[in-house]
Amino acid sequence: MSDLEVRVWRRYGNLRLYLARGEVKVGWYDVRTGAHEIETPADGALFWETVRSECARLGEEVKAAVPEPRRVDGDLAGNRAGAVAQARSVELRSWRTRIAGLFGVRTEARDFAFGAKGERAIGRRLDRWAGKRGWDVLHAVPVGRNGADIDHVLIGPFGVVTVNTKATRGTVWVAENGMMVSGTKVDYLRNSRFEAKRARSLLGRAHGRHVPVQPVIVFVGAKGFTVRGGGPKDVAVLKDVRALRRWLARRGTVLEPDQVAGVYEVARTPATWRT
Repeated sequence: MSDLEVRVWRRYGNLRLYLARGEVKVGWYDVRTGAHEIETPADGALFWETVRSECARLGEEVKAAVPEPRRVDGDLAGNRAGAVAQARSVELRSWRTRIAGLFGVRTEARDFAFGAKGERAIGRRLDRWAGKRGWDVLHAVPVGRNGADIDHVLIGPFGVVTVNTKATRGTVWVAENGMMVSGTKVDYLRNSRFEAKRARSLLGRAHGRHVPVQPVIVFVGAKGFTVRGGGPKDVAVLKDVRALRRWLARRGTVLEPDQVAGVYEVARTPATWRT
């Protein structure tokens, strides 16, 4: 079932559908002419599914040529940002967690839901940038057989970037080999290094040649951000989505277009990530 909201606009004989998810605009469709615009490319399939459903409800024909999604069996390109974290949050919900939520008590279910929200926020930006620049992006990429996943995998001329999204309302302190969030030590750097190393190995094996992979940790909602000694040399730790955009803009070219396409094809295949 689609989670997109549809606003129907009628005026002077015109009929247009505006689709959104909360306050995020997904796109619009002109029922009379078939003209349309999709602002979040990752929602393309869901956009057309919703348009078809709404047009059927209105008794209207879909005039635009609806593209068939470019997918293979089990294509990871269909994964949505935050899907794994959100599913885990739902799995952990119970009457106890609901009562705890009413009193503002922190629970594991609430933490996963908060994390999923941060992943969706970063995912929307990555989808938008990828659509404009011709990059490829995958979300919630399952790795191995124990439920692990990579929040986002971005592929472009700069190589592969594994993006680990961290949502927090606290402060962040990071040095070359350590990190604290709200005064508590966290193992985000170690995890991101392992994540990138694993992605490099799996993608290289599937692609048949070395694939450059850079790990990134990007925060959402941090109230303070301190970097000591220049921070880690092998992991980009960024305070927000704007910093991520600036960091990406500074990346050089390490892959040619045909190499980018080749890496994307193996990256979107679930078998690549199974170990």
